[in-house]
Amino acid sequence: MRYSIILFLTIIAIACVSAAADDLQTQSPTTTVQSFMLVEGADLMAKLDAAQARARTRQTPYWSAYAFDVRSGVAVDPAIREFHGSMNTIGDTAVFVGTTAGGMTVETRNLAIFLLRDPASNQITRMEVYNLERKREYSGYPVYWLGRANNEESLNYLRAIAAAAPLDMLSERAVLGIALHDDARVGGMLKNFITTSPNPRIRSSSVYWLGQVGGEQAFLASLVRNEAEDKKIRRSAAYAIGQSRDRGTVATLQGLYESVKDVEVRRSVISAVGNSVDEQPAFTFLLGVAKNDPDWESRRTAIRQLGHFQRDDAVEELIKIYSSDSNVEIKKTALRALSESKSTRAEDKLFEIARSNEPLDVRRQAIRLLGERVSQRSFDFLSTTAQSTDANAEVQVQAVRAIGERRAEESVPLLIKIARTHPNQLVRKQAIRSLGESGDPRAIDFFREVLSK
Repeated sequence: MRYSIILFLTIIAIACVSAAADDLQTQSPTTTVQSFMLVEGADLMAKLDAAQARARTRQTPYWSAYAFDVRSGVAVDPAIREFHGSMNTIGDTAVFVGTTAGGMTVETRNLAIFLLRDPASNQITRMEVYNLERKREYSGYPVYWLGRANNEESLNYLRAIAAAAPLDMLSERAVLGIALHDDARVGGMLKNFITTSPNPRIRSSSVYWLGQVGGEQAFLASLVRNEAEDKKIRRSAAYAIGQSRDRGTVATLQGLYESVKDVEVRRSVISAVGNSVDEQPAFTFLLGVAKNDPDWESRRTAIRQLGHFQRDDAVEELIKIYSSDSNVEIKKTALRALSESKSTRAEDKLFEIARSNEPLDVRRQAIRLLGERVSQRSFDFLSTTAQSTDANAEVQVQAVRAIGERRAEESVPLLIKIARTHPNQLVRKQAIRSLGESGDPRAIDFFREVLSK
């Protein structure tokens, strides 16, 4: 036990180091632009040349940046703390598509393309799309501000970058820049990349953004059906259909589910349905797959998606699936899906299974999921289970592990008590391990006390 405590003191030192939280510092776009060096010119290319000429005397890397017309419904690095939807991170750029906790669409309108260049060759070494309302240091390099580019010159310029870029992140970011433009030509450009580009990064990124642009279900569905197409592209196309805010996505995806033979692609289709804005058709479709698909992994995929529906009938159906399916993995997946519900009915079911004579793996899953819930009921249950003198040792270990996932204010005192007094050595070891991972000062004091004896 002394060796274990010394080991976990090392873990504590690591755990105590935490990253600083993003303070979401913002400022007006005007203030941001005023900190840049303004460049004049007749058009975008002339301004880029002028920036190069001015930067040549400095002989340091430099940014050239310009604003563009941003399409609605998309946000880049928004100053929000709670978000519901999808997020993709490309380099320093985090793109959000969804709503705030209050249901308001999140979007940012003051974006700019930033191109970092090598002073000797003038080659682009990095590209980012930055929100001008967020404070940044721009790596300490000077920024030459080119003003606002019109859509035609900006899109043509970015298309040339994507076509010329090697197989790296630069090409993917150029596609992102194109996709964020508010212009009717964007969809056609993305489809052209998909059908003609030899660059897999460009193709994959274009498929994703084509779904976000909308209006291209038929084209994306043809990719999913194409058995000669790369499987990753087919799966990405299914995902893109589900992410689309177009109506009728479930009908399109159901048709693909019924016609596609490749089981991995079909699972992607099932998963995509869970992202559809058509909630009731999506729920009906997923429930049918969860109950009837002959492939048990496909059923699990559907069950996972059912867990995203915050509805009483979803809880009842998941309970029925748990009770009727003999496959242990299906049962565990149903429990995971149930745990996503905030309802008392779902929590009651988890308690019931944790106390039952179900297979040990299933009981441990229920206990682990109870540990993720914030209710006092779940904590009291975990406390009772962990300290019981007649419970199964593996169940007790799982209960202690789940306690360790709770807030330190409630978990640490109980873990210390278990580490001091529990009669089972395996349970005490798990309590010590959880204390070591907590990084809590009370845990450190406990280890020092034990080591001093």
